[in-house]
Amino acid sequence: MNTQTISKPFNPLLPTVALCSAMALPAAAEHTTGRVMSGDLGIYYEVHGDLGSGVTPFLVLHGGMGTISSDFGALLPVLVEQRPVIGIEQQGHGHTGGRDAQVTLKVMRDDTLAVLDALEVERVHVVGFSMGGMLAMELGVTAPKRLETLTAISVSQNHDSMHPAIVEMNLNPDATPSPEALELMPTQEDFAGMQAAYADNPDGPGQFERTMQQLHTLIVSDWGWSDGELEAIDVPTLLLLGDTDFTPVDHAAKMAGKIGAQLGVLPNTTHMSIMSRPDWLGPMITNRIETAQD
Repeated sequence: MNTQTISKPFNPLLPTVALCSAMALPAAAEHTTGRVMSGDLGIYYEVHGDLGSGVTPFLVLHGGMGTISSDFGALLPVLVEQRPVIGIEQQGHGHTGGRDAQVTLKVMRDDTLAVLDALEVERVHVVGFSMGGMLAMELGVTAPKRLETLTAISVSQNHDSMHPAIVEMNLNPDATPSPEALELMPTQEDFAGMQAAYADNPDGPGQFERTMQQLHTLIVSDWGWSDGELEAIDVPTLLLLGDTDFTPVDHAAKMAGKIGAQLGVLPNTTHMSIMSRPDWLGPMITNRIETAQD
């Protein structure tokens, strides 16, 4: 794959709810930005800290319709205190333009590896949320040698393993959401915040709607991993979710058992609030790294 680093200065509820941004507060840490050509698209990235320090960096992967700052703004300062952090904004998100070609886990995986290759980063501690957690799992299945540890937040094994109310909403987006689904879904205010992040998208604000439709196609497609693929993951793994997340706790426990992963369930926490709890997430991620080195 052709890669090139480019310097860079600095309807109501739509159906892709299972991939949504957590809308955390923006990060204040200083950072550098750039773009890497992956095929026909310049993929935006940020680096917080010194990649030349010799310390394996974090790789943070945002959720669907999210950005680095919206999803990791609260957690990023905690991670930067420990080691350098690389953030990547995927196809059609934030500062990365769209493609006519459909968003898939394979495409996002290839784009992500193109950035790591251009930055000459061999291994990372990946931390992904929602869609980014799905991408982290995809890396764990298909590119495990690039990972020191794998932290996947609010993920399922496949579409059918999500909360039944979310599955129904995704499969029947024109239907009136049930009260149970409305309790789980992002609010109008959440969607407005996501849309505001597209003001600086290279393809203009209209990319928001195009990305939303592509993510709906992705989430109802045949994505996911077999039991055998999960059991074969050979990376120290941590699964995190809220007790009222898009993924039922019993399903997450089954996933953790197949992988041999650590499992953390945050009380009184939803899909939309989990990334705003850095005081809980940070220590568990640190523990996963420290216990992996024992």
